[in-house]
Amino acid sequence: MNLPIDEAPESQDSALRQISEIVENRFRGKSARIYEAGGGSVSCLPLSSLDHPIITVVDIDETQLRNNSYANNRILGDIQTYSFPSNSFDLIACSNVIEHLDRPDQAITQFYRALAPGGLLFIAAPNPESLSGIVTRYTPHWFHVWFSRVVYRNKNAGLPGHHPFPTVFHQVVFPKALLDFCEKLGFEVIHFKQYMGVAYSSIRETRPVLGWLLYVATSVMNALMFGRRDLRMGDYHAVFRKSAVTVTH
Repeated sequence: MNLPIDEAPESQDSALRQISEIVENRFRGKSARIYEAGGGSVSCLPLSSLDHPIITVVDIDETQLRNNSYANNRILGDIQTYSFPSNSFDLIACSNVIEHLDRPDQAITQFYRALAPGGLLFIAAPNPESLSGIVTRYTPHWFHVWFSRVVYRNKNAGLPGHHPFPTVFHQVVFPKALLDFCEKLGFEVIHFKQYMGVAYSSIRETRPVLGWLLYVATSVMNALMFGRRDLRMGDYHAVFRKSAVTVTH
């Protein structure tokens, strides 16, 4: 599948509003069965706009689960191997998780099996082909922790239950590879959006001088690529619909 090219980068808020509209339009007035894979303690979904959703969270981090106050079911487990019966959920959300997995393809296959026909899968992830993604891929985890503490002033960075977590960036996390893999599973892509990376915008807000230097460097690199890629597009959202006709894998 070819990726859409955006003329101007959207913000995270704008991108999230589009996801909220998709979820609300699809599940308004319904008691949706929702699975938040690696959901931790904070939901990425507009739960307040849904009517009595039944929420299941699976997370490998016991601290995150203990801090979760909204899920009906909290399960300590690995989303790459944890299996639910078919037709268990109407919506599965996996936000900023797949980049940390050794086998995200295995997790997505589990999602497909657990979704009801016509159900939706929402995936949010950092873009490994962006500037922030490239830096993350080629620097060690201790640097990510140091950067978060010094630049973002996050004193809890790297402590149990706190970001940043070790990043793997399996090949299937790359946007085109993800879309192709999900289509082969039997998903239909109904929404895909790359938007300005949270890391990029946060640095410009919290560290103006560093943000200005980053802006100049990114602009130069974008120019050298003649518009083939915008390195500011640090994150993406994808929404998939499972075919009404079940494909066996």
